[in-house]
Amino acid sequence: MKEHSGNSIAKGLAAGIAVYINQRGMDIPLHSINLDEIQKEKEAYLQACAKSAAEIKEHLGSHSMNKNEMEILSSHLDILADPEIRKNILAKILEEYKNAALAIDEAYGEAIDFFSGMENQMFSQRAADFKDVRNRLLRKILKLESDPFALLGPEAIPIFHEIQPSEVSLLNKLGVRAYLCEVGSYTSHAAILSRALSIACVGAIPELRKQIHEGDHLIIDGELGLVIQEPDDEALEFYAQKLQIQEMISQKQKSLREDPAFTLSKRNITMTLNIGIPTEIDMVEELNADGVGLFRTEFLFLSRNNLPSEDEQYEIYHNLARKIAPKILTIRTFDLGGDKLAHSIDSPKEDNPYLGNRGIRFSLAHPEVLRTQLRAILRASALGNVRIMFPMIIDVEDFLQAKRVLKSCADELYEQGEKFDYDIPVGSMVEIPSAAISSESLARECDFLSIGTNDLVQYTLAVDRNNDIVNRYFIQHHPAVLKLIRLTITNAKKHNRGISICGEMASLKEYAPLLIGMGITELSVNPSSYYDIKRVVRSCDEELDRLVENCDFSNTLQEIDNLVYHTLKPYYSKKGAN
Repeated sequence: MKEHSGNSIAKGLAAGIAVYINQRGMDIPLHSINLDEIQKEKEAYLQACAKSAAEIKEHLGSHSMNKNEMEILSSHLDILADPEIRKNILAKILEEYKNAALAIDEAYGEAIDFFSGMENQMFSQRAADFKDVRNRLLRKILKLESDPFALLGPEAIPIFHEIQPSEVSLLNKLGVRAYLCEVGSYTSHAAILSRALSIACVGAIPELRKQIHEGDHLIIDGELGLVIQEPDDEALEFYAQKLQIQEMISQKQKSLREDPAFTLSKRNITMTLNIGIPTEIDMVEELNADGVGLFRTEFLFLSRNNLPSEDEQYEIYHNLARKIAPKILTIRTFDLGGDKLAHSIDSPKEDNPYLGNRGIRFSLAHPEVLRTQLRAILRASALGNVRIMFPMIIDVEDFLQAKRVLKSCADELYEQGEKFDYDIPVGSMVEIPSAAISSESLARECDFLSIGTNDLVQYTLAVDRNNDIVNRYFIQHHPAVLKLIRLTITNAKKHNRGISICGEMASLKEYAPLLIGMGITELSVNPSSYYDIKRVVRSCDEELDRLVENCDFSNTLQEIDNLVYHTLKPYYSKKGAN
């Protein structure tokens, strides 16, 4: 028996037989074509597009489709019909005399390189969707009908170099419950879909192909990022029991749906969701959440290469607001930089974009982008309980400048006779140390504050959260980070402002007691963590409040470790089993 550690991409437990999926590169013909072949190659490309679109539409028409699948496949339709890519491919065929396969490979390769080179990880993952569409077209052109998935079933653990979203969807249809991949990110479309479909995945296992062989018996523990190769009887028994316990817990958690998010000390904790894809709004009703604490509007760019218009944005925002009214919909303005919009906006390349013109800085530098979005949000506010939140605020002057733009948009809409919420709540993200230090002046001007712990940790500790080399320094409960969180909470309470956490800390059960004890009033969590965190909320008591209130965050990291992982453990383990 051997154990291999990797990255947890999607939680879950599964056992099965290792099967390697052959993903070798397709043989693209490199020869030029003559004049007589141009029309034939053009038709081959157009037919491949038509067949691919028909396949995707057929899948979309399936009633068994997961909403995340539908969202991703819809984006693939958009990519397939992209006029710029289509124009580029036809030009390569008609003007450069390239065969259809080569033209497709080159045109999509340019788009893949564009997205892969982006600093923003969310958008760099977009390259996988373009690869997926390219490969679909090439299989049609090259008449590659062999199916590497033909022998897969519930007993298989397929192993990929890199998996595409359409392949995850196929695994689900085949009943596969877990897979491994050599290359993969937690934020990729494939990863998002895997979690939505409850397919366990472990990625980035060192020298995977040298260590695991086809036919090996494997146990996949997606939660721990662990792979057990050729498990012995003891391991098999342990994981059989663990699976049984998890199923029991899952059923018990669902019973929490109607229970209020009240602590034992009678504090009401507002529990909202983080969403990035409009179809995720259905989770508000499914989980009976209090609304949306963070809608990442930059995800609207994932399936397009241009700026969405005011009417396009309004249609999305008002549909979301209306669907969950009167529950909260918190819309964060675009957290973007010039690396994504360089083709649409004159924006110079930045050597260090994470410390550059991003978030509210970018929006203020391009007021037409901000005004378009704010007008759309204001119009949508007439139909629901909408809040506006500005990202990457450095201090109160940043916020007031953004708020002046908002007022100007409101004045315009008023003069035009448009309906909107004149008293729409406006808040600030606190994700830069200077914002936390300036939180009292922010609290005077904002209607609410929301702490984005992912970037707050990154900027406080000077550690790139996407860099595995320095991953050990990304410590969310570092005393310096906790001091900034406590300061922000204290200042929000002083001015009677709502205070939430919408970063990853809010979705981790081991941190929930700490945050509640510090006085947080709203937790905005990932849908997959909702019941876990709600259970913890309902276990918190007055003793917890006293423990955390008296805690000195000037202590050493070791002492904070002891607080989180020992003293507070009863609140998220046995004591939280209610």
